[in-house]
Amino acid sequence: MSDEYDLNYAKRALFILAPIAIMVMYTEAMLIPSLPTIASDFGVNSATVSWVLTAYLISGVVANPIVGKLGDIYGKKKILVVVMSIYAVAVTLNGFAPNFDAFVAFRVLQGIGLGMFPLAFSLIREEFPPKMVPKAQGTVSAMFGIGSAISLPIAGYIAQTFGWQYTYHTVIPVVILLDILTIKYIRESRFVNRDSKIDYLGAAMMGISLTMLTLGFSEAPTWGWTSLEFFSVMALGGILFASFIFYQSRAKFPLISTKLLSRRNVLVANLAALVAGISMFMAYQSLSYLYELPTPVGFGLDILSTGLLLLPVSLMQIVGAAVASRSVVKSGTKPVLVGASALVSVFYFLLGLVSINGSNAGELSITFLAAMMMLGSAMLNVVLINVLTFSIERKFLGVATGMNTVFRLIGGAFGPSIAGSLLATYYSYRVYPMTVNGVTSYMTVKLPTDFAFQATFFIAAGVGLVMVLIALMSRNIDISKIPEKQVTTNTPTTDVTVNKSSNTGVSQSEFNFKGSDLNVKGSESQEKNV
Repeated sequence: MSDEYDLNYAKRALFILAPIAIMVMYTEAMLIPSLPTIASDFGVNSATVSWVLTAYLISGVVANPIVGKLGDIYGKKKILVVVMSIYAVAVTLNGFAPNFDAFVAFRVLQGIGLGMFPLAFSLIREEFPPKMVPKAQGTVSAMFGIGSAISLPIAGYIAQTFGWQYTYHTVIPVVILLDILTIKYIRESRFVNRDSKIDYLGAAMMGISLTMLTLGFSEAPTWGWTSLEFFSVMALGGILFASFIFYQSRAKFPLISTKLLSRRNVLVANLAALVAGISMFMAYQSLSYLYELPTPVGFGLDILSTGLLLLPVSLMQIVGAAVASRSVVKSGTKPVLVGASALVSVFYFLLGLVSINGSNAGELSITFLAAMMMLGSAMLNVVLINVLTFSIERKFLGVATGMNTVFRLIGGAFGPSIAGSLLATYYSYRVYPMTVNGVTSYMTVKLPTDFAFQATFFIAAGVGLVMVLIALMSRNIDISKIPEKQVTTNTPTTDVTVNKSSNTGVSQSEFNFKGSDLNVKGSESQEKNV
């Protein structure tokens, strides 16, 4: 093991940075089952309330590459501290939002906090030797499950008893504590790229285009799927996004690097992150409504009961992270990537078959199938970040992991808006008795149909199948064959050596696999602008 690695510090850094995932998931895991209540409190429908997720994710899409670039330029620790401080302010404001518009605006501010993850992943990647990276990143991924496991019973009780706003109130001290620990104990990154610049025009083009596309999906039930308004907004959003991609291919300092995407594994990791984001967030919103809507469409549960039913689903994130981190080291990345994608597709398809029966399907059946789907999703999260970080130089880890998060969040932004649109498009009216002061009256309620849920799960299954095809395009990375000892030169930009006898650094590496052998090709030229 190389002297460049201080394992005592690396473990301490992991102990501090990994709980960031717990903190975020404590808040977000309880927000999802609270969506029907939030919609009722603010007087909006299922399509409109999806903006609670969508605005947060679009903000993260725009902020992540900027945050990643800032981390590469000024140091990942400095930017991480700033982003965590912004997140603390945002969660404070969210708990006191006076109306839906203000709540969505505060969620936009909170979305900047999603930049914490690529910075934290990069800092962890820099401090651990290659063979320990999968376990370290698996630990971070497991923290998402732990955060959900803590949130669903505890924050579920708080939301049910005191209101969903108190979930935000209780997380504020944790955010502040982690910020202080980061300032005091985390070292600054050793790898910076001060020659890079930030593409603010590209960020604006990407943000506006994604907002228009998600607006089209969320408003389609109101405008009509064949209306001029829908087609106009979608066409303008699509043209602007296509212009953004073209501009990025010409930009000197792009947010989405076409040079990095020309590497097969980097392209695969980002495409898989995109479709995984669509699939996961579509199902999460649908499950919350399925559990809480009245029978016979749903199960008529409250927030706490919904949270408890989702607990096994969240715990599967821990299991999946542990299984994937071990499997990646033993078998390489490709078999795990293909297997996890197939698992997601199969169990979404089964959810679609079962959900057509509405409340007759049984809560436990839905929960079991959703838990198995989450097992595959958790494995995907671990293997994708390993595919990416072992295919890129450490100097560009900030921008590369930020870009990967962008693709994941783009999918996540579309997922809830599509699901909300389906639930608002396919509906029926049902009459329920309501007794007040001994007097019984009847109330007509507009509810999604069983077909709305089935369509959502089937679409998610199709997206999972696309993930399988993308995974088959990847090159396997046999982590066990990557040399532990790093190359040290005047410009250390990679984690791997060309061969054991050479002390020549490479700034651009590409993994090629023939059978079980790992060969690394590199050029000695420095790539300044990625």
